[in-house]
Amino acid sequence: MGFYLPQTDKVIATQETYKAYGTTDITVRYRDTASETAGSKQVTASNLKFDLTNGFDEQILTGSVRFKAGADTFIDRSGLIYRNVDPTTGSATQSGSIQYGTGVVTVDSWTPGADNTLTLQSLTTTTDLLPIHHVSFRTPTIPIRPGSLTVVVGAISGGQLTLTANEAGLIETTQAHGSINYETGFVDLYFYTKTKITEANRAEIEAEEWYLPELEFIEGTDHYINVPFWIAADSVRFNAVAYTYIPLDADILGLSATRLPPDGRVPIFRVGDLGIISATKLQELPSHVAGQTYNLNDQRISWCELQDAHGSKVPFDLYTVDYDYGRVTLGGDFALGALVAPISAKHRYQDMGLINDVQINGQVTFTKPLTHNYQAENTVVGSALVINDMQSRYTAKFVQSVWNNTWADTASGASLSANYNDALYPIAVTNKGAIQERWAIVFTDSTNFRIIGEDAGQIGTGSINVDCSPINPVTGSPYFTIKKEGWGTGWASGNVLRFNTKAATFPVWCIRTVKQSEPTTISDQFQIMFRGDINRNV
Repeated sequence: MGFYLPQTDKVIATQETYKAYGTTDITVRYRDTASETAGSKQVTASNLKFDLTNGFDEQILTGSVRFKAGADTFIDRSGLIYRNVDPTTGSATQSGSIQYGTGVVTVDSWTPGADNTLTLQSLTTTTDLLPIHHVSFRTPTIPIRPGSLTVVVGAISGGQLTLTANEAGLIETTQAHGSINYETGFVDLYFYTKTKITEANRAEIEAEEWYLPELEFIEGTDHYINVPFWIAADSVRFNAVAYTYIPLDADILGLSATRLPPDGRVPIFRVGDLGIISATKLQELPSHVAGQTYNLNDQRISWCELQDAHGSKVPFDLYTVDYDYGRVTLGGDFALGALVAPISAKHRYQDMGLINDVQINGQVTFTKPLTHNYQAENTVVGSALVINDMQSRYTAKFVQSVWNNTWADTASGASLSANYNDALYPIAVTNKGAIQERWAIVFTDSTNFRIIGEDAGQIGTGSINVDCSPINPVTGSPYFTIKKEGWGTGWASGNVLRFNTKAATFPVWCIRTVKQSEPTTISDQFQIMFRGDINRNV
């Protein structure tokens, strides 16, 4: 319930003439002692409500109100009432609200047991500051961190509004409608309430000074109008977090930052490029029986691996994956060993498509529909680096009389009569086995030699009497194959056959950026995934 202080409406002075009655008997009834039915009742009020501008129509300036009720001192801040402000810290207890247009104060928190004496200590009003329903401003620093803007306004007839912009920069409430451009810092806010016009309220709405017939609009069969929600212009406050960028030394960064944007961010999505939508999930298997096949919740997956309860990977030779139907089959000799149950399947499914449109709010449109269902919590949208067709090969074959440990692509020193006939017996390389490397076949006598790579080091030995096929341990295929029939005669210790192999791979520089901050995890890791198109023989 509310408690209202008594207020005087008006005082009127009149003159009245009284005279005594003659012989008429006058009967008087009275009592001289209290009745036994007399008593008292204590009423507890839930709030106090009073008008600071009673008797005049002027708008209160924000921050000018100060009054005392009992032992408590109250002030206003942007439409709210606070009591007992700490002069050291500025903190106080929120105790109610104030309407700057009407002067009505509602206090819902005070020190109990105090008297209800109200003392006004400070109040400033004006007739020049008109209420507004549209606010536009620009933040002094840009860009603004998405989701960090908060705007506080004091309503003329309804306390305080606290507004927060979402990640897209939109502000949408019943009374406030607007947005912020995080890049430019421009904020545009309209304050109104969408109201349905009925026969009961049409006359009242049309009587307002701001009403114009052009402001009405129709939705369906109903008529609506946006009724202004008036706010005090001097009550608008905002708070936001802005980014400040420090130029980095090119030596520390590892690349020249001259052509980078001021914020260091570059677009990764462009119209006409390829985009990848990927969802990664972790599904616990119901058991781990050798030879058993388990169905995953998704089909047409692009990647899958098994791991135990601690995240340790299950060796790939202990299971097989049917990517089309989303099935995992444990090998017949599968055993946990050092692994810890339960076993889980971590799998991923993807869609790749051509990007048709890119919006500044982050919305990306593809030219074709997606073929999987994606959830926001486990989905990532990324761009793709197109490599085109790749094929392994060998280049720069030559012979040299003496091996001087210099990895040059041309011969040096005296000429050599011995050679390898790669015209009839070319050095064979495969996409699976070849790597990006410079090779030296260094002879130790007339028939035997060492196989040395610039980065791989010595990986084996060989002879001109048998085919030379050193195995790549990663893929299980030869780095290259030198046919025994191609060797000529005349080789001696120290002679060298030099050639380079070009892998069916593309050079990619990976730079990982971590913002300056305190560490939140002990360890971190990431994976790089390559996609390839192959021809299937059906």
